[in-house]
Amino acid sequence: MRLPRIGTLLVAFAGIVSLTASHVTAALAESGWVLWVHAYEVFVDGNENQQRRNVSWKRVTAVAARTDCDDRRMREARAEFDLLTGKGVGATLTGSEVGFDQRNTRFKRGYRSFECWPDTVDPTKAKRE
Repeated sequence: MRLPRIGTLLVAFAGIVSLTASHVTAALAESGWVLWVHAYEVFVDGNENQQRRNVSWKRVTAVAARTDCDDRRMREARAEFDLLTGKGVGATLTGSEVGFDQRNTRFKRGYRSFECWPDTVDPTKAKRE
């Protein structure tokens, strides 16, 4: 009688370990997300080449799910576009990127790109191609 009980306990223990391991794996796979706004400027030089200057990266908010971040990214871009056009600034909205006219600088066009990144990544340090 003792042997079947030990076998049953071992099977039950193995099931618990397996269940716990799958929860840990799922938790690691479900990283949080961070919404960032990336500001940069562009101008065309005398040789008709686009020159780009990064201005800043700012963390907007952290959320649990990628879909929440994507929703917020689009809302923030729309709000930025509405704010600029409400002030009479020439602006465009393409997806989650807002382009706008600038004065008093050789960089005639500014951009704010709203981007979702995993909370394990810092885009200010990410290698850009």
